[in-house]
Amino acid sequence: MKVTALTGLILQINKVIDSGKYNDISISEVHSAIDSQRLLRFMKEKCGKDIDLSIHLESRAYGDFEAYYEEKINQIYNAYAGDERRKWGVENLGLCLVLAWTNEIIQWGEGLQLS
Repeated sequence: MKVTALTGLILQINKVIDSGKYNDISISEVHSAIDSQRLLRFMKEKCGKDIDLSIHLESRAYGDFEAYYEEKINQIYNAYAGDERRKWGVENLGLCLVLAWTNEIIQWGEGLQLS
C-alpha cells in the first residue's frame, strides 16, 4: 500500500476535525464502526460532503484500500481498545482516535511503499 493513501486520509480526517462539526462522534461509535469493519463508510455517512473518501472507497488507485485499512485499523482496535488515553492521549473525540490510529498504521510501516 502507498503511504500517500494513508496520508491523504489523514488530511481528510484532520479537515473534518478542524470544522468542529463532528465533535459528537464518540470513541464508542468509532469502536462499533471498526468492530463491524466499516469505519471508512461510517465516516462518509456521518461527515457527508465534508469528507472526500472517493479515492479510498470508489477508486482502485490504491487497490482495495478499504479492505487494507479496515484490516489494519481492526488490528489496532483488537490490541489497544480501551487504552486510547494512555497510549495516544485521546479520550474525547472519536475522530481524533481515527486520526491517531491511522497515523499508527503508517508508523508500523508494514507493507507500505513510499511511492
